[in-house]
Amino acid sequence: MLKKPWVLALLAGLIVLLAAFALPLLRMAGGGAGADPASAAAGLPWQVRLLPDGHTEVFGVVPGRDTLADTEARFGDQLQVALVARLGETGVLEALVEPFVAGFVAGRLVLAFDADANALARWRDQSGTSQPMDGGLRRFTLNPAGRDEARRARLVGLSFVPGVRLSEPDVRQRFGAPAEMLAQPGGAQVLLYPVIGLSATVAEGQRGVLQYVAPAEFAARLRAPLVAAQVVPAGTR
Repeated sequence: MLKKPWVLALLAGLIVLLAAFALPLLRMAGGGAGADPASAAAGLPWQVRLLPDGHTEVFGVVPGRDTLADTEARFGDQLQVALVARLGETGVLEALVEPFVAGFVAGRLVLAFDADANALARWRDQSGTSQPMDGGLRRFTLNPAGRDEARRARLVGLSFVPGVRLSEPDVRQRFGAPAEMLAQPGGAQVLLYPVIGLSATVAEGQRGVLQYVAPAEFAARLRAPLVAAQVVPAGTR
């Protein structure tokens, strides 16, 4: 006995929906017949490529070598460039990409650039607009001349905050055992991977932070500030 036409139509619709949901899930897991492992993993936070010259590449850019102009070519109009400072401070040159999708992991990406203090002060004085941020900070928009000059600034680091909570087991699963772990105020733990220029900060109930720098600059830019802020267990001094 044939099923009624509306029943057949309902079953067909369910099959289409299941197929539509199953395909993204297979891609997220890196599975599926005929899937290309390289393309499935492209751009993921744990895909850090060590280059022959000692630098690393992550998210399509090279910290320690690329410039703001290079990152503009990579991220296009998504890149929000500004000078970030508190009142009375020179500030730093940063760029924000939010939302940023790294493979199948979404979050916020902040890029930091090395700029001369005199240039930073000039860009801030010439800025036409600024916006308040948390913690008493302000974002100063660079005018066209300042933006052109800033394009020569060197990318020194990236910070990626995933939209999902990052635990220590997650970090170990993706990056392996860390070379060192440092305890930080507030119960945070930082896993250090100097070979690839990475620090991963995790804390109970909070989203983690992945920070990337050139391996040659890891000690000065990441480890030294973390050691200075390190929480030393009682009785070990």
